[in-house]
This record gives sequence, structure tokens and C-alpha cells, in this order.
Amino acid sequence: MAWIEGTHEETRTIAAPEEKVLAWFADPAVFREAMAQVETAEEIRAGVYRWILQEKNEKGIRFRPDYTVAYQRDGNTVTWHPEGGNMKSSGRCAVRRIDDARSEIQYRETIAVDLPIPRLMAKVFSPIVAREIRGGVVEYLDLSQAALERS
Repeated sequence: MAWIEGTHEETRTIAAPEEKVLAWFADPAVFREAMAQVETAEEIRAGVYRWILQEKNEKGIRFRPDYTVAYQRDGNTVTWHPEGGNMKSSGRCAVRRIDDARSEIQYRETIAVDLPIPRLMAKVFSPIVAREIRGGVVEYLDLSQAALERS
């Protein structure tokens, strides 16, 4: 088994009030709507969620993410860190009010996956997996922004 990770960081403006944006990113029960590949998500204790995502099968590598993450809101910042599983998600989302109708987020997330491949193969697959991880985070942010601006 080999851990491979990718990180995505960006700042973007969302056409929604600060508290609405904060509430979205602080509540996994709500923001899971923007996670396209979720099979199940359950709160196993306050602020801690177990996520099971759809299985991926690419280039002969099968992987079903099954992991646990703890979330915490502190003022206008939401942070999260891994608590176990074959995938790790950690990050930070800071929300800043621009005006009554717009907010800015500074978002950073690192995801690592424990793929069922030998460590030597990890060097070959690492750039591909890291690019896919970053693309998944961008897709999540795009879907989150669309949901926040739609409602």
C-alpha cells in the first residue's frame, strides 16, 4: 500500500452572505450535497463523520474511499482533520464578509489516499492521482458555490 496526496488552495468570491457560507462549510450534513461521489455519510459522534465514496477503478487499480473526519468551527473559520480510514482529508476554510451579499473564502484542502499498489508504482501514479485529487476539490468548490448562490 502507498499513500499519495494532493493539495488544492484557492481564494474565491461567493455571492452569498458570510453566515450562510460559514454554515454551509461547517455542516457536513449539508455540504455533502456538493460531494458527487458520496455513497454514505454518517455522523458517528458530534462533529465527526464517516464517509464512504463510490469505488473508483482506473488503470486496474480499485479503490473505495472509507474514512473519518472531524470538523470544527472557530469564529469565521472551519477546519477539519482525519481520524482514520484509507483516505485522509485535512484543511481549512476561512470566510470573510465582502458586503451583505458576497463573501470571500480562502480554502485549502489536502487529501491523501492509501492505494493498493506497491510503493515503487506510487512514484509513477503520484502525479496522476494528485491531479485527480485537485480536480475533485475544485469540483466540490464549484458545486458548493453553485448551491450557495442558487438558494
